[in-house]
Amino acid sequence: MIKINLSPSPKKAKAPKAKPAKPGAPTIKLPSVKLGALYILGIAVVVIIIALFVIIQSGKIGRLNREINQLQTRLDELKIYVETVDSLKKREKELMALISPIKELNKNRFLIAHILDEISARLPDFTWLTMLNISPQTIDIKGTAASNLLVAEFMNRLEDSPYIGNVDLTVLEKKTIEKQEMMEFTLTANVKIDSAGGMK
Repeated sequence: MIKINLSPSPKKAKAPKAKPAKPGAPTIKLPSVKLGALYILGIAVVVIIIALFVIIQSGKIGRLNREINQLQTRLDELKIYVETVDSLKKREKELMALISPIKELNKNRFLIAHILDEISARLPDFTWLTMLNISPQTIDIKGTAASNLLVAEFMNRLEDSPYIGNVDLTVLEKKTIEKQEMMEFTLTANVKIDSAGGMK
């Protein structure tokens, strides 16, 4: 005999589904003790390097400041010498300004004395000078002579001098002086000067 079970078969119980975990507070992973020690050591090394750099630079700055102060002191000392040298140069210029006219006077004095000696030595008899003007380059002579021949002789004698040249007669006039007829003359001449600036 066959038995048919028509009653509904019992349902198998389903396994409960896993509920998703509720989101909670974020978890913070703390570094390990070794890693923290390395961070601290690195920071300490950087701080030490920066400190050493600052100390070295401070030493260099201090040394440079000392050198600057020394150079400034030396410069102040040299300024005194420079002012002294400038004062001496100024004094030298003042002395040269005083000495130059004296040198020129001495040079002209010797020149005039020499030219006077030349003219006196070459003056003929019965010939007298009334004016004589001597400069470093030219000579102006005025005088009287007993005749025009004596004037010509005087000119020739001056031309023979190694120190007088280019003698020229500019005026020759007959004058009566103390009832005597005389020849009044005016001469010009050049002083001969060598290339060195002195008389030949």
